[in-house]
Amino acid sequence: MFAYCRSHWVGVAYLALNYALFLQRYMLTLHVTEHRNLFKKEYGLLNYIIPYVMCNFYGVPSGFYRLHHVVMHHVEDNASPGDLTSTEAVPRNSLTHFVRYWTRFWLCTWVELPAYALRKGRLAEAAGCAACAMGYWAGLLALWRHVNPVATLWVLLVPFFVSTFALMFGNWSQHVFVDPDQPRNSYRSTYNCLACPDNRRTYNDGYHILHHLNSRLHWSELPQRFIDTLAAHDENDALVFQGIGFFDVGVMVFTGQLGKLAGHIVPCGPRQRARNREEWVALLRHRLRPAKARLEAPAAVSAAAPS
Repeated sequence: MFAYCRSHWVGVAYLALNYALFLQRYMLTLHVTEHRNLFKKEYGLLNYIIPYVMCNFYGVPSGFYRLHHVVMHHVEDNASPGDLTSTEAVPRNSLTHFVRYWTRFWLCTWVELPAYALRKGRLAEAAGCAACAMGYWAGLLALWRHVNPVATLWVLLVPFFVSTFALMFGNWSQHVFVDPDQPRNSYRSTYNCLACPDNRRTYNDGYHILHHLNSRLHWSELPQRFIDTLAAHDENDALVFQGIGFFDVGVMVFTGQLGKLAGHIVPCGPRQRARNREEWVALLRHRLRPAKARLEAPAAVSAAAPS
């Protein structure tokens, strides 16, 4: 059927249906299963299905996600220049800078990610990533030329661009508010989203501060950990929004709706409760300012967080 279906309308319908129903669920399943294996050791080979087979149908080339997200993004903790997708050194309310950010990712990641692993002495991962990149494009070319270019376009190629946009907009939005004075403080380099519909479909991904403090924490433990660390959130002036998700935050930032965004903030303690709406807007505006790239390790508060 793959070889004979050559209708672009069928391709559009397939892409729209597949992405509307499954993209968010798949991406966050990929996310949690790369942080914590889904299958036990005796069934270990099954752990390769999601990141090496299914990923290609959702625009994520085989062998890239773990190295990019788990190894690079979490180890570097959004720090520039180590994290290739760091947001801290750019004005994060600039649509132009976001387009550059997204373009750099889909255009340059094929070289930059293996090079990152090579610099860090992860030779096997660098070689594996480079081999997967070459295999991905060789496979696309073979399917395009010898099987069905229409199906290849809508099943593999267009999803790559759609998904890289979604992933980069998501990461940009998650790290859109970075305190330029303390960019390596994990309480101030991202934020939490509570009571939003997305959390029910994304393994509580809205508790993003806690995820960066301890990426191995099981998703079911995140709400209680948030309650247990309310004082630390207040002390570190962490941002917590209620009723909206990361994409909502990103859209509001790009459209200049900081006042509306401030209305969704939930104070975590007495320090934050003393701040009025205008002061919240001023803080949000301040945290959109670029932070200077530094080479020091992430702030001690991250390492000292509960694990």
